[in-house]
Amino acid sequence: MDTPLTRRRFLRTGAAGAVLSLAGCRSATDGRGDAGEATSESTPTPVPTPDETGTYAPTPSGPEPYPNRPTEPDREAAVEFARAFERTRAYNKLHAENVEDISVEGAAGHDRAAHGGHYVLATATGYANYADDVHADWGQLPVLYFVSPGLVVRPGDYRDRSFDCSEVFASEDSAENFATPCEGQWASYRVHNFDTATHQLTVSVALTTDGGSSPVLDREYTVEPTGSVQQESVTYRRGTYRVRAETASGATATADWRLDGSPEFQRPLTVLLTPVGDLRIRRVPFGSVR
Repeated sequence: MDTPLTRRRFLRTGAAGAVLSLAGCRSATDGRGDAGEATSESTPTPVPTPDETGTYAPTPSGPEPYPNRPTEPDREAAVEFARAFERTRAYNKLHAENVEDISVEGAAGHDRAAHGGHYVLATATGYANYADDVHADWGQLPVLYFVSPGLVVRPGDYRDRSFDCSEVFASEDSAENFATPCEGQWASYRVHNFDTATHQLTVSVALTTDGGSSPVLDREYTVEPTGSVQQESVTYRRGTYRVRAETASGATATADWRLDGSPEFQRPLTVLLTPVGDLRIRRVPFGSVR
């Protein structure tokens, strides 16, 4: 017999693509609105268009020129391009007319080769000093790039989905939970669209047990090109979950998601809409460049 289960939820801002800002009266953000802002599911996402190099990515303007997409990127060229691109984005976001000093560094690491290109993780850190003793720090979790001869995609514009902590999925037996509801971190997953088309996507999560399965979460998303979703508030309970994703066009992917400890120390589960229009679900080692 299954242990009785409850649903619990919480509303908070996610950190999937967040930028740490300690800037006096100045705020550094990463294309997600004001720092600390939670966006709703109905918030429209601007549809990006590629630049002349075939790059799909949010590119804030500034004095630093963006690197050219490599025409025949091998592993090393793809990693260097993503590192330089991410550093340039951070530099241009920090730059302002009254800036007095900027220092930004980029880092990148190879994820895997697939779909005719390379998936690369990149991040940037730095700071800027402005007139009137204003200071801003830039700190960012790694971003997953796709770099190929004909296309570069950098998902951005994270849209956080979360709800009340009292309704996040959990067991009535506290020993079966990896965190105390409303006091610890719940599990989350990410959705990235590397395709150049908008996709309607459904993701369902169910806890699998000897007696069958228990529904946990069922969500629908509209994900624009380069769009991303951070789905917070999934579960507090240890166990193996079956995750199923399906697009409106009928592409499907299924994966088992084992949660045996705090999600803080595990690689996030990621649903990928690939550059060739199909679906993948896998753990992406976002911490590999930190």
